[in-house]
Amino acid sequence: MSGTDPALSSPRVPARAWLRPALMLVGGALAALLFVQVDQQLAAFAIGVFSLFMAYWTSPLRSGPHTPLASAQERARGADGTAPTIVLWAPGDPASARLQAAIRAPREDLIWVNVFKDPAAQQLLGRYGGERMLPLALQGEDAARIDNVSELFAFQDRTRQGGAPGGAAGAGPTTPDPGADPSGRAEERGQDEPGSPRA
Repeated sequence: MSGTDPALSSPRVPARAWLRPALMLVGGALAALLFVQVDQQLAAFAIGVFSLFMAYWTSPLRSGPHTPLASAQERARGADGTAPTIVLWAPGDPASARLQAAIRAPREDLIWVNVFKDPAAQQLLGRYGGERMLPLALQGEDAARIDNVSELFAFQDRTRQGGAPGGAAGAGPTTPDPGADPSGRAEERGQDEPGSPRA
């Protein structure tokens, strides 16, 4: 009897990941049919090809950049200088697609992990809130959902300020605390004397 965890034996692609590509195919087929009926075969062919491409691009079939999570974590731990940022992403996720479109060239400071190809990555993503957190950037002990390149670079700057190989030591998750004071003046209020007049 093997000690392999069944949850980690193979990646699980959720059924809803196929919804967008299916809609692309159906919509493209209907549009192509309309153009055929008005004797516009060339336009129908173009729409059919485009819908096929978009269905593939938004489906889990698209491979994209991928490094197994175990290899990515080992590479981050073994980094001589600043550790690279691990980015969990998924095909068909709009935010993941936008981020990858903005960063086309390979970068030494980024490691992409496709959660649909790595059960361990899926399990890790689940601990941070699941697919709604994609794309998820990991730097040492820190993690944050990233919407664009600016947020990614800002996350890297924040987590690397401590100078530790994996990011800022002891910084913890960078997702804002809903109860925290966004102005950062909590300490100032705590220094007021009891009953002191306020403007």
